[in-house]
Amino acid sequence: MSGRSDVGANGGDVPPVPPSRFALPRAHRGVLGDDDRVALLRVVTALLSTPTAPYFEDRMLHVVRALASEIPGVTLRSDEHGNLVATRGDTTTRTLAFSAHLDHPGFHPFLRRGRAPAATLHGGVPTANLPGADLRFHDARSLRSIATARIASAAHGDDDLVYVELEDVRGALTAESFGVFDLPDGIVRGSRLHSRVCDDLLGAAAILVALAILAREGHTRPLAGVFTRAEETGFIGCIGLLESGVLPKDVAVIGLECSPRRATAKVGLGPVVRVGDRMSVFDPELTHLLQASASIVRARTPEFVSQRALMDGGSCESTAYNAWGVRAGGACLALGNYHNQGAQGGIEAEFVDWNDLESLVVLLVEAARGFDVADATPAAQPRLLRGFAREKERLAHSAARILAKPQQNLTRREVKS
Repeated sequence: MSGRSDVGANGGDVPPVPPSRFALPRAHRGVLGDDDRVALLRVVTALLSTPTAPYFEDRMLHVVRALASEIPGVTLRSDEHGNLVATRGDTTTRTLAFSAHLDHPGFHPFLRRGRAPAATLHGGVPTANLPGADLRFHDARSLRSIATARIASAAHGDDDLVYVELEDVRGALTAESFGVFDLPDGIVRGSRLHSRVCDDLLGAAAILVALAILAREGHTRPLAGVFTRAEETGFIGCIGLLESGVLPKDVAVIGLECSPRRATAKVGLGPVVRVGDRMSVFDPELTHLLQASASIVRARTPEFVSQRALMDGGSCESTAYNAWGVRAGGACLALGNYHNQGAQGGIEAEFVDWNDLESLVVLLVEAARGFDVADATPAAQPRLLRGFAREKERLAHSAARILAKPQQNLTRREVKS
């Protein structure tokens, strides 16, 4: 597609963007200092106020690059696919990386002369939720709001894409635009943050603030923040990154996500140490690092809470990292209205608990402090060896008895009894 068209325009003004209200909750767990809470709010506001969609992360990358450039000692590098890697320290040695993606399910319009305008959905949202949903389209370069529309119908095409017919178009759609759900950038009610996009911009925000805190502390071990594109269409940006060779050679990744809440992982009960997703389980030693880090934070700040769960409501880039031989663990925020799927159907804002986000930042900082670049000994081994030392006499005593009188072969009747 190329050029510009006003097909579907009704000549009316584009309605204003839904109002937002970003603010720090009055009640908090005290895990972050006041200055860091303000810094987190600033980063979250900047990211959530920037529309994004798969393959249209242009302005989001600009915002992330600007925020990362403020962190002392950070070097920025993009790969050939537009993914961004921010590093600190000597990343030729063993490096801990935090990774998040910058897209969210969105729409690509296409214009058909003489027919009603339509769009393709990129990202996983059930078709049953789509009819009646309001969309807002932005120019890819200026990010200016250029049109709004309502989804009249949605259906799967032969190419595995979802096609939506649009109605009530106000403004002018263009080929170089993208659509998002017409929801507020962010509204804080109590301790909950409601937003058009929590997944996964809050993961990116946590990375940026954690890196800034570690830089202020003078943390010298090598670190990386990885910001990928087009995750919602099958980890496409992450796979491109893994193929590009831009990542540090000896890297361990903690993938960050906002993942659908489960019975074992609820909104408001702390960040989740994610042991796996719908497709795979994650690196056990990095999982142990996160669990041990949570214990350290809790000993220091009893109000800190965290959870541990298999978050099988979706898949995340940690699966891709592990599939390419890069050790990866995971942490996430329990998310309500995943991919804007309202509990009663339809499209609604996603939501998380703000205090969970603050605690996620603290968890990442502690994990970086505890990550030993020199010692690759599995973290669980010393703990298991302590148990072996305690019980080995019983093992030896019983082994002597077993080996002294080997049991005769049992008959089938004896086995059953």
